Amino acid sequence: MAQAVAGWPADWKPAATAVIIAAERHRSVGCVTGTSMNRRGSGTQMPRRAVVTGAGGMLGRHVVARLTQDPGWAVTAFIRTETPAEARGWLNARGVQLIEAPLTDAHAMAAQTPDDTDVYVHLAADTSTDPRDRARQWQTNVAGTAAVAEAVLLTRVRRLVHVSSASVYGFDRRRVDEHCPKVGADHPVGYVASKAAAEEAVQDAIARGVDAVILNPGHMLGAWDRHNWAGLIRLAARGRLPAIPPGGGSFAGAAAVADAVIAAADRAMIGENYLLGGPEASYQELIRRAGDILGRRLTDRVAPPRLLMAVAQTLGLVSRLTGLRPTITPDAARITCHMVAIDSDRAKRDLGYAPPPLDSILRETIDWLIQAGEIDAPSSSTGPVR
Repeated sequence: MAQAVAGWPADWKPAATAVIIAAERHRSVGCVTGTSMNRRGSGTQMPRRAVVTGAGGMLGRHVVARLTQDPGWAVTAFIRTETPAEARGWLNARGVQLIEAPLTDAHAMAAQTPDDTDVYVHLAADTSTDPRDRARQWQTNVAGTAAVAEAVLLTRVRRLVHVSSASVYGFDRRRVDEHCPKVGADHPVGYVASKAAAEEAVQDAIARGVDAVILNPGHMLGAWDRHNWAGLIRLAARGRLPAIPPGGGSFAGAAAVADAVIAAADRAMIGENYLLGGPEASYQELIRRAGDILGRRLTDRVAPPRLLMAVAQTLGLVSRLTGLRPTITPDAARITCHMVAIDSDRAKRDLGYAPPPLDSILRETIDWLIQAGEIDAPSSSTGPVR
């Protein structure tokens, strides 16, 4: 795409690029956009279109489920070539238009963005805490976010909703709100550094004319969680959690976060951050309540911070020697040794954010873990989960 305008005068390049992008969009999704134009021309009210990245992940599925239940929305998902068949099937069953495009290629995404797109919802992220994944993580979280913002700029889509993380406010305060200073891209935890750098990319895009907002969820729990905080519950329920991390945090229900994401498409202020927290609990309390719901006693042993870090460093060494993934990494230990509460007043006021009670979030999470075969259901003597 850049080569096609390389010989043009410098001040013509943005306009020339936009013209070429528009031509590519009509060629690649012409049947979709042509239908939309015909319907609009006939005076029929068309649904708004959201383009979603990370649609197959936990939060992505909650957002897609909400959008596809609303006749006022149509959904397109940018997916990777390696997106699993299960995720593709789940999205197809909900009428989502699937488009394969590399997350780091702004021009490819722009060329395939449907003409009727109203908002980009950028959820794709790499949450690994393994230092071996940092290069890949930086590509996904930072280069990917910069490319998405560039695609929004090229296509002149009305708004970008970028989902970041509350961790960009660091772990050194007892409570955070949007006025607290953020950490930088040099933070020692790779995931946190990458999310901080991604926010910088969004702010750069805002300075260039992109209408973007940033949401910062806390510890999310809910259905479809295979890789994040539900992992603690899974390990404890399987009897494979030798000790509980000493920290805790604000737990946000993924469904409530999804509602806030959709509300942000219209109600959030450009350039603002919105922290999305929830009930505060230590990890020890989280596991205790999970055990109550499951009807059995789970471990209540808490690891001291120094011991947890020592174990993580030892497992990291073993991992380097064997190639096996460690059950906890030094980065994960740094995160889980802290207790940070989140002030969500701005999101409650502007977005109508309504965090559910902790037991409600836990029941949804545990129900899904049981249905997915990740943990055993309660015995008949203890009654059902609900």
